[in-house]
Amino acid sequence: MRKGALQVWASGPLLFRKAIFVTKAPEGFGIYDPRPEGAFAPGEKLFIYVEPVGFTWQEKDGLNHAQLVADLVLKDDEGTVLGAQEGFGTFTFDSRDENMEVMTALTIDFTEAPAGKYAAELKFTDKLGDKSATFELPFEIKEEGDASSDDSSEDDTSSAQP
Repeated sequence: MRKGALQVWASGPLLFRKAIFVTKAPEGFGIYDPRPEGAFAPGEKLFIYVEPVGFTWQEKDGLNHAQLVADLVLKDDEGTVLGAQEGFGTFTFDSRDENMEVMTALTIDFTEAPAGKYAAELKFTDKLGDKSATFELPFEIKEEGDASSDDSSEDDTSSAQP
């Protein structure tokens, strides 16, 4: 059964099983606290939890290897691009197995942004396969004192875990 699942994985597109804002940096696959709304206090960091599926595994030095790169585009509520960063996050996985439960985490430090509505667009590219996929997460920076903040922020800009 696993062999069949891996064949479907390899032949399918790059997709996201989950891509959500979380309250703090996740601790591992499925180990996160979802953020119920996309509303943030001024100066608050944005933590994003992502479960990519369908990327390419390639044997290298006795291990299975995969690599994803995430590009970030920040937009205002009208879709105007405010900034972009290619290679915002690079996620490398080395495993004895072709893991199907993989997560990545990104932290956006959008602390200088004025109150308003925005969207974070993230494009993931499979560096070993000819695949890419994009998702967009809308969010809002509330006026000072208008949104509750989680003080347990982390300094990581990106992390990956197979």
